[in-house]
Amino acid sequence: CGAMRKLTCALLCLLMILSIAFCLTACKSRTDEMADQEIYTEKQMNKMKNKVIKCINEQDKEGLKKLFSKDAQKHIEDLDGKLDQLIGAFNGNKIESAKGEGSGFEGSVSTQPIHIYEDYNITLNNGDEYTLFVSFCDKNDNEPEKVSLIQIELRTFSSEKTPKDFSGGTYKDDYGIFIYTLQNYPKE
Repeated sequence: CGAMRKLTCALLCLLMILSIAFCLTACKSRTDEMADQEIYTEKQMNKMKNKVIKCINEQDKEGLKKLFSKDAQKHIEDLDGKLDQLIGAFNGNKIESAKGEGSGFEGSVSTQPIHIYEDYNITLNNGDEYTLFVSFCDKNDNEPEKVSLIQIELRTFSSEKTPKDFSGGTYKDDYGIFIYTLQNYPKE
């Protein structure tokens, strides 16, 4: 009977060790997966940001238009006019730097679609500071026409100069190009 008890105790200990080890590896792999996802989205965000900035700096309206998803191109009213306004808001000045304010993503490789978005404080070559928001769909295997740029929001003022009653603009998944000045911005 004593031997049985020892064997049972040894088996229970072994089961506990195995279950703890399993939990630790499961937690670790979940953390690794999240870290991998963040690294992946950061890379994708930087690629998109660089393409958007390059097109703005080169005043490449057609290049900027092609960055928008096919679905967004169909649904944005007067896309050409809005692209002209966006490029025109820089008055021929170039973006010299873009510092990320805060990025985020929704979805994952296993739960598509993946939407990625970030706010940037941008500095122009004339010293002006603007705020640029970029939102895009990175992966959507079921609806590939929805993949690519969804929204660009430009605030022709820095985040420090954002009025207290500024409502935060549009929702990150809304299709469009939105340009706000200190005279014309959505209030709370």
